[in-house]
Amino acid sequence: MLSLVYMSVAVDDLTDAQLVDLLRDARLKNDALGVSGLLVAKEGRFMQVLEGPAWSVEDRFGAIQRDPRHIDVRSLSREDIAARRFDGWSMAFGNPSDAELRDEPGFSDFLQRRGGLPAGLSGSPADWLLRWFRGRELRDTPVEAVSLGRHAA
Repeated sequence: MLSLVYMSVAVDDLTDAQLVDLLRDARLKNDALGVSGLLVAKEGRFMQVLEGPAWSVEDRFGAIQRDPRHIDVRSLSREDIAARRFDGWSMAFGNPSDAELRDEPGFSDFLQRRGGLPAGLSGSPADWLLRWFRGRELRDTPVEAVSLGRHAA
């Protein structure tokens, strides 16, 4: 089983409605391919953990690289894992302005609280990257500045 983490830059700022559409579309595609993980959208950046059979993760990542909604798609971490660490696939984004959005199936409150990650992720590259992403001002951070053990000041 493969775990892949990438980061990218959104071409346009997305509204809450567009983010919910993205959440719904991605959940369907990921479920069909047996992919689990977490997509986090923040300050014009995306970071996502994809995990599942290597062929399905590679298939999804290839489609993501071709998606015109974002640019500068960079793989930050690839690791073989023995078992899934995410039960399903979910998405976290900012502070949704509508309470109904927070009740959307697949919405994660990862950005609004400490923790919020599966225990099995602890100490992994994906854990470090997601926590880094949550705790940083990202608007002016170039994607190439992000790597394990090094980050932009």
